[in-house]
Amino acid sequence: MTADAPSTQISPVRALVDTGGRFMVSPQMEAAAEPFGMKSGAFYFRGRVSALGAVSAEVATAALAIFPAPLMELVWERSSAMPAAVALNGYSDACVLWGREHFASFDGAARLGELVTRVVDTCDPSSLVLFSAWRAQPRPDDVEGHTAHAVMLLRELRGGLHFAALRAHGLDIPVAVLADPSGGVSRLRRTGWRHDQIEELETRASTVHDLVNRWKAAEAMTDAAFEGATSVLTPTERTELEALLLEAELVSR
Repeated sequence: MTADAPSTQISPVRALVDTGGRFMVSPQMEAAAEPFGMKSGAFYFRGRVSALGAVSAEVATAALAIFPAPLMELVWERSSAMPAAVALNGYSDACVLWGREHFASFDGAARLGELVTRVVDTCDPSSLVLFSAWRAQPRPDDVEGHTAHAVMLLRELRGGLHFAALRAHGLDIPVAVLADPSGGVSRLRRTGWRHDQIEELETRASTVHDLVNRWKAAEAMTDAAFEGATSVLTPTERTELEALLLEAELVSR
């Protein structure tokens, strides 16, 4: 397959978020969790923050930002014996194995991995703690695994920039979800928030002056920051990267 004309209506950003996160809810993640008697979602929480080391549930809640603290506390309580290194290796392996399966027939995989790696290796990681921690981890040598890992890193980069922009505009991350047209109450439910917790967030949101416009401004700031991070690429290469992300989204479904 080539990246000349991907037939999709989604944006390159949406393609990045979707492609870089599909392994998180994949059979590979389920397989990684199974030996520990864990659900894949619980293992995801443990694995994603494990690049930071053996952190508490409180720190994990702050790092992942959109999940309710009681849920994270429950996961940490039930998996208290799991070493961070074990969770890290399982999470990383799930990403790599997923990439080997889904990018095996993707002719643009090597080029996508090359472009993304240049971006993530040259950008300024200051204040982007979770991204920086993952960037420091070992990377696979094979094309498909490396590309999946690289796209995951790029997703972490943009996610960190987005959270920073939201906070810069005075928005708590869960409250900002309510202002997002693609988020809202339905997304909060999908990420583990109970009805009473959502009602509390809605009350908080009602007290935030100019909530929607703040969210829009944060989105614009995120786009500008991400564009700056990709400025290591030429304009032609940035266009190529966007096209490859769109095609990667198609082959990763």
